[in-house]
Amino acid sequence: MAEVTVDLFLEVVYSRESDCGWRGDSLIGKLVAFKGELPQSSGFSGFSKVWEETVGLRDWTKAHKMACIVMMKLSDRQREAACIDRAYRGRVKAIDPFNSDKPVEILWDDRRCADELKCSIPAFRQRIVDAYSRLESMLSLPEKAVA
Repeated sequence: MAEVTVDLFLEVVYSRESDCGWRGDSLIGKLVAFKGELPQSSGFSGFSKVWEETVGLRDWTKAHKMACIVMMKLSDRQREAACIDRAYRGRVKAIDPFNSDKPVEILWDDRRCADELKCSIPAFRQRIVDAYSRLESMLSLPEKAVA
């Protein structure tokens, strides 16, 4: 449950306005909606619809909102370590995938994660333990006690 909370928090943190594109109309969607007959253009360019799409980013589920509330109760160090752990730790980052002669891959091991947070490996690991321990204790409380 604690890892799911961090994942939900990361979804909010990593989202951008362009992530609302799934809400836009496509040509096929319009053909379906208008039963094969495309409507006449009104000349409206759609620039003022940008606001409607960005509002979608604020329409997070209750679980996303609660994850943000809970994560903000962690210390900065605990929150950063938990996020690095879920988003990067154990994953490989390709630096130049278009250079087939010398592709460079970086493994986000404990050393690289600790370096990113400017701490030692034991400190990084302890921050993760502390973060998940604190998350688990908060998640076991009734919802109103957390908020």
